[in-house]
Amino acid sequence: MIDYVFKHPAISLLSSSLNTLLRRKSFKSSSDKLIHAKTLERIIGELTSPGIILLDRNCHCTYSNPGWHQLSGINSNQLAQKDWLRAIHRDEIQEVYEGCMTAIKTRQKFQTECRLHKENDGSCQTWLNFEAVPIFEDNDNFIGCMATFTDITNQRITTENLLQLSHYDPLTNLPNRSLLMQQLQNALEPNEPGRLALVFIDLDGFKLVNDTLGHSLGNKLILEVSHRINSCLKPTDLLARLGSDEFTAIVNEDADPGRAARVTRNILNAIKRPITVDQETVYISASAGIAVAKPGITASKLIQQADVAMYNAKKRKGNTVQFHNHELTAQNRAKLIVSGHLHTALDQNEFSVYYQPQLDIRSNSICGSEALLRWKNPQLGTISPNVFIPLLEDRGLINKVGEWVLSEACHKQAQWHQDYNARHTTVSVNVSGLQLHDRHFLNKLKNILASSGLPPDCLVLEITETVLLDEYVSECNLLHEISALGVKIAIDDFGTGYGSFSYLQKHPIDHIKIDRSFVVNLFESEENKAITNSIIDLSHQLGKTVIAEGVDKQEELDFLMMKGCDMYQGFLSSRAIPSVDFANRFLKTNKCVNALIA
Repeated sequence: MIDYVFKHPAISLLSSSLNTLLRRKSFKSSSDKLIHAKTLERIIGELTSPGIILLDRNCHCTYSNPGWHQLSGINSNQLAQKDWLRAIHRDEIQEVYEGCMTAIKTRQKFQTECRLHKENDGSCQTWLNFEAVPIFEDNDNFIGCMATFTDITNQRITTENLLQLSHYDPLTNLPNRSLLMQQLQNALEPNEPGRLALVFIDLDGFKLVNDTLGHSLGNKLILEVSHRINSCLKPTDLLARLGSDEFTAIVNEDADPGRAARVTRNILNAIKRPITVDQETVYISASAGIAVAKPGITASKLIQQADVAMYNAKKRKGNTVQFHNHELTAQNRAKLIVSGHLHTALDQNEFSVYYQPQLDIRSNSICGSEALLRWKNPQLGTISPNVFIPLLEDRGLINKVGEWVLSEACHKQAQWHQDYNARHTTVSVNVSGLQLHDRHFLNKLKNILASSGLPPDCLVLEITETVLLDEYVSECNLLHEISALGVKIAIDDFGTGYGSFSYLQKHPIDHIKIDRSFVVNLFESEENKAITNSIIDLSHQLGKTVIAEGVDKQEELDFLMMKGCDMYQGFLSSRAIPSVDFANRFLKTNKCVNALIA
């Protein structure tokens, strides 16, 4: 079979090359498998994708297929020499042209992505994958360069959408944590000391707004807050959204080291202004932490420092700004170490329950005790409850440990009833609001009472005032169900939270415990005396028993006795002590009375 020699030598050469390859495959009738140059041109001509053009050594177009005309919008009559380049976006023409020339000179394939400019509509939205392959004869004579154009617009759109999802917050369209980390690290590399600060912003009480008014309004609120924060920043700054109600801003201070603080105060003031969404007017505030970049600091470390500073601001009741300092870092590192040991403390039998006596204020006789959790770790020693109790709640361990304390206290009290004829004494156990959110709490309480054999009216559960405001506890009537068992309920630290006497009428509260801050400072101001006296009077009018905490001095006890307080506990009688010591000191004397709280 004789090859038809077509007018374009590149196509003829391609045909020859393919025929050589086919012969090497040793087909039975290889002559039937040979491809004529004319056949190859017909195949290329029928292709609508990809677009194909053939170029000479000067990058002049000598052949183009219909696929190229369809992509470019340039017909064959208009195509002459370098006119094909006018279909390429002006920003990429130089790269495409130089790439073709390089391919010809180096005999290397060139590939890039470029945009297409269609003259008929001016659109620049079509993206192409461009490849240029130089073609040489066996004697190294250059014949031409075949360039192919493949439409990859859909792939580009998909990639850009994925990039948008991975780098931007879908609600606010602000950079997310991933993009923030990249931008912050890039900004830190050439950074000079004091030239860059990171501001961490967290809304105060956003969860309450979200839960009360719904997520749709909450999203609109977040959008408005993001606009307000952005309005306080310069174009050289960067705002990102890290989570539900958390924002961070990279603030360039340049020659103005105080700018970050001023910007942050402006942000807090902007957020504090009333926000009207869907005819609802919402008042919200924010807490902020600032960390100034030091030489060599990483993006993750700077974010961590700003986060720590923000939490310190939260502790100050919100709507404040705090700078990071190394003392805060040390405190958090210590908490992290403590937290690590806390997870295994219960399994390692490191916890114990101490008991502080509660006494009748007139007879000074024992009425009961408060069970208090203590922790001694072999490596860390004794850790204060003020440190580990909040960590138990933060780490989700409070339910498990709280159940253990309740069981220990009930079994010990039942044992004391048998051993010391102390059947009229009670034991008080603190219960976290998180424990009450456990839907199995009531059944756990019933099982503990049953297994210990303790009469329900000899157990007092102490809760804080905030529990009275808890919608879940209120709606499920949990406190009423606990009271129906015969278990007593006491409000701990009364006078320091959000509660009021109106809540005492709605819930089955038996006892009011005056917070120790009033007792300790009784003689510091007349206001403390007046508050303490009012709590005692109003509680009695509502039929509640009053217990004073933190009674450390005789003069405090005398005042409380004069005002009619029912019971007290504090260092004046005893600190919290181990169960053995408590029994020896307060139960073996047989001075137990028919307690007022029984």
